[in-house]
Amino acid sequence: MNQRLQRWTAWAGGPRVLAVVVAVQLIAVVGFALKPVAVVALLCAVFGALVVLERPILGVGLLITARLFSTGATVFLRVGRTGIGPFEPVLLLCLMALIYHAAVNSTQLWRRWPWREPLLGLIVWTGLSLLWSENPKDGLSELLPLFVVLANVMVILAFVREWAQFRLMLWFWVGATVGVGVLTLLLDAAGISTTDVVFKAAAGGGRETGLGQQPNWFAMHMMFIIHTAFGMALIERNRLVRMVLVVAGFFVFVMMLKSGSRGGAYATLIGGVLVAMAHPLFRKWFLRFLMIGAFIIAIGIVFDVGDTAKAFSRIVSNLSLRQNYRQLNWLTCVQMFIDTGGLGIGAGGYEDLLPHYNNYLAQSLYTYPHGIPWEMIAHYGVVGVGLLVWLVMSVVRMARELIMMTRGTEAEVFAWTMPAAMVGYFAWSWVEFTLSEKPMWEFLALYTALYLIVRRLVDEGRALPAWSFDDGNEGRQ
Repeated sequence: MNQRLQRWTAWAGGPRVLAVVVAVQLIAVVGFALKPVAVVALLCAVFGALVVLERPILGVGLLITARLFSTGATVFLRVGRTGIGPFEPVLLLCLMALIYHAAVNSTQLWRRWPWREPLLGLIVWTGLSLLWSENPKDGLSELLPLFVVLANVMVILAFVREWAQFRLMLWFWVGATVGVGVLTLLLDAAGISTTDVVFKAAAGGGRETGLGQQPNWFAMHMMFIIHTAFGMALIERNRLVRMVLVVAGFFVFVMMLKSGSRGGAYATLIGGVLVAMAHPLFRKWFLRFLMIGAFIIAIGIVFDVGDTAKAFSRIVSNLSLRQNYRQLNWLTCVQMFIDTGGLGIGAGGYEDLLPHYNNYLAQSLYTYPHGIPWEMIAHYGVVGVGLLVWLVMSVVRMARELIMMTRGTEAEVFAWTMPAAMVGYFAWSWVEFTLSEKPMWEFLALYTALYLIVRRLVDEGRALPAWSFDDGNEGRQ
């Protein structure tokens, strides 16, 4: 009997394997009848795990995509103040793949990168500050995202090790950003609301919130890839692909403008000026961008194409910082710094202490420092500010070295465009955002991966694809 079963089921690996397969199929059928969404999610998770284990670089691409798509509209579970969306499961899969490849293929888990020590210092100091925090529970919500940042950096640096892999990740970033914009437009056209929250900044209408995000946060998500999308077009040899990248760059730019965010527009402009200073060819492309951008804004304002008039008018007609809540928060941050003798109030507790400093602000919606430097001053004092300066200077030194190493290669374009976005964000971060905001850290990690790739190629005597900054042929060889 046993031999007969072996013969009949040899094609399936034997009776035991066949029994397991049949049982799994029966469970799937019953589960789909009862909870179809849960079964589909489980099957997607299993498939994703297999893909990530087999091709971890695709897992990094999924990580970037999920990070950009993780907004208020895509959160499906909340644990306290922390939302769980598509990003967290993908990060877990990537960490599992990292551990697996470290054990099986000796993939290096803990690489050295130029700004590693200041980042670790910020995490340690944030954790220590819980000891004197007014609200340690609230402080944990500031500490945990920094561990997520560290995990993301480890995954990106572990698996993005080749020039082709770096280029692939840029395509993932462009595709995900365009995808967010397209999905936003489709949902707007269908009249489907993506959030139960009505942001005061968008309450007057005309400002895009992009999958349940506050308008400034939506603009920030769009802004990061704009310069680099045009940089990718600059070195692309296929004319059709090049046009696709140019269209994608302008589409993301317009979606960013639809948020009505002055900070996003100025950050993009600041980054563009930085790139334009690098070379005459960059200046030529930047002038083209300015002319087409100005034309798009004018058409949007005059004809209100796609309900853009109010958002575009907000950007071009109000160049001053009129909201006094920012300045009041900054004065409060400085006073907290002074009252704690330069130690800072610790992680969390800002809203708890705010009534003692400014009851008007405490009764408003604007109960956070409004700017990363001000956050460091209020919460983490002299040590926190010092660690932030150390991190920024480490990135600046890395950028300067990368520009020197990539002269005459295709990588030189990204050695300029990626820091351009980060410089724009840094200027913007004086009036908005918090330390652990996404996707700044993922963008910086990808830029750092480029630095480590180039550093290794230089040490090994290998060359990147050559690049000639010749106006006559637009730089292509």
